[in-house]
Amino acid sequence: MTGTIEPADPVRVRRVRVTTDAILGAARHAMREHGLDVTVEEIADLAQVGRRTVFRHFATRDDLIRAAIAANFAAYFDAIPAYDGTDWERWLDDLAHRVHRRAAEAGLVIWHLRARRLPPRLAAAYRDHLHALHSLFATTTATLWHAAGGPGAPPDRLRRTVAAHLSPLFTQAVLLDAEGTPEFAAESATAAITAAVHRLRAP
Repeated sequence: MTGTIEPADPVRVRRVRVTTDAILGAARHAMREHGLDVTVEEIADLAQVGRRTVFRHFATRDDLIRAAIAANFAAYFDAIPAYDGTDWERWLDDLAHRVHRRAAEAGLVIWHLRARRLPPRLAAAYRDHLHALHSLFATTTATLWHAAGGPGAPPDRLRRTVAAHLSPLFTQAVLLDAEGTPEFAAESATAAITAAVHRLRAP
């Protein structure tokens, strides 16, 4: 018979998905310790699969690293709580704690992405992630401003304050230079952004 497509074997599809998820999870875990210097062998060992299995699921090492970074960013954005329309200061505090905990987990990866010359496809993917991050800062700024009763468009100074204090690099500065914790970064960010909102709303 010609022109027919064999239906996918659901057991095989599920097995492929489980293995792919295990490899991605191992890559994300290994990258916390080694950043972009992680090797395929280290990832394969953590995932308890062979090197050849990794390359059956990801054509190249860069494809695997891209997928792991994308998964990290997805987890970062998924952690952002939606504003429920009530206490904006409490919402900001919750948001800051979640953001800085996630950023602390990905610290070495963040430094490598910012400081290194990246392969073209990885660089393009990272630019997309940065665009999404800046969009998050703008949306957070608008939400805070209007929830606090600010008139008109939010001031650009507030957007820059939000971006500075919710940036993953702020997390790393607190951890490395201030010998602090993600919680201290969140508390500092919440205090600075809240003060900016009140100051900019003042007549």
